[in-house]
Amino acid sequence: MDAKRKVLVSDYDQTFFIDEESLKLNMQAVAEFRKQENIFVIATGRSYLDFHNKLDMYHFDYDYVIINHGATILDAKNQVFINYHIDNNIINNIKNDLRLDKSISNFCCSELDSRVSFEHKNLTKIHVKYNSKEEAMDVNKIINDKYHDYVNSYYVTENSVEIISKEIDKSKAINILVEKLKIDKDDVYTIGDGYSDIKMIEDYKGYAIKNSVDELKKVAIKEVSNVSDLIEEIM
Repeated sequence: MDAKRKVLVSDYDQTFFIDEESLKLNMQAVAEFRKQENIFVIATGRSYLDFHNKLDMYHFDYDYVIINHGATILDAKNQVFINYHIDNNIINNIKNDLRLDKSISNFCCSELDSRVSFEHKNLTKIHVKYNSKEEAMDVNKIINDKYHDYVNSYYVTENSVEIISKEIDKSKAINILVEKLKIDKDDVYTIGDGYSDIKMIEDYKGYAIKNSVDELKKVAIKEVSNVSDLIEEIM
């Protein structure tokens, strides 16, 4: 294992990007971090399209990106490293329990396709938005209780539920990546704020953004204001 290089894995929304001022500080810190041959990874729930919309807007640097809560890993040249899809045989069952008639909107993802229908094969993520947090949390519980052998379902911001394969999550994706890169687990740092970040915060040297969900704060080493503060600490 190469113990000299460090890997920092950051969630995007409300972590790497909180506002444009914090993003600027974080981008500067990441540049210094990468100059020392360290590796910076974005781990986001965003789809390929939604991530690249932000990348086109802000032009930040990274080495790898984990999209759809872990389902797909890409390098900075958009080459797919891994991709996990939800079991095709369970999609219709899940669809029937999502209460789509009560939802505001929904879409599915398939590897690099970011807006496909439920009829599309090999879905990597299902996204459904509801009218309230309570309704979204209720559906999220139903999906996790009923289909826990097949999927991971997460409540995300704006009253939405996002579902991926049980075979993968952000933490498992990080493990696949660092094994490939021959990085020691003790040299991997993670930072996030939401429910899909909890496992990677638990499994590695994990830090919480101050406005994180309480469940994540409980397993984090420490709370920090932004990614640049963490980079200053670990360097």
